[in-house]
Amino acid sequence: MDRLRRLPYARSVDSSSGSSPERLSSGRHGLSRAYVASSQRERLREAMVRVAAEKGFAATTITEVVERAGVSSATFYELFEDKESCFLEAFGAVNDVVVAHVAAAYVAAESEPWPARVTAALGALVRLLAAEADIARLTMVEVTAAGEEARQRYGLALERFAPFLEEGREYSSQSDLPPDTARFAIGAGTAMIFDEIRAGRGAELEKALPDLVFAVLMPYLGPEEAKKEMRRVAG
Repeated sequence: MDRLRRLPYARSVDSSSGSSPERLSSGRHGLSRAYVASSQRERLREAMVRVAAEKGFAATTITEVVERAGVSSATFYELFEDKESCFLEAFGAVNDVVVAHVAAAYVAAESEPWPARVTAALGALVRLLAAEADIARLTMVEVTAAGEEARQRYGLALERFAPFLEEGREYSSQSDLPPDTARFAIGAGTAMIFDEIRAGRGAELEKALPDLVFAVLMPYLGPEEAKKEMRRVAG
């Protein structure tokens, strides 16, 4: 959880403690209305992440979310139209965290060849998702079950990873790559992650990293070169 607290949108509740965040007093606490609303909004988003990951989006109720967040139902409806709008905002905030984490790993490896940078980014992704089971389940599983708008948002979220792969066109020895190569590679990788999380193996995602590297790099490098990267990761 510590790594998330250092990133945007990551003021987290320790879900292992079972405790609720401290309530803001309704009295004269000296905080501006905007600050209080912002704090409550973040707590509601955080609560939505935790409850939806635990129970599934369909079974999640606003009552459970507000109890976890430590705010009133009236406050919830002042900030969000309904359960879906809260979920969508929570998903967007969490996705910002995931993309920032992956981008940081990719940039940190800028002196390495492109396949190694992608491998570093994928490694950061699986370590984050393995450490944060609620985030993993929300972003990879529950969002696909939360309605058409959520599925559209999910598709747009995946597109944010495409820039990390576009350089592969220059690195690849294949000159006729389809325009949607990045989408194919991302689809293959996310399908693998989805299956692992849904099967209850989210905490062991790092074990899937070699196969994930192969799936993402293969469209650009071809099977033989992708296997070499896979073996390098597997050690």
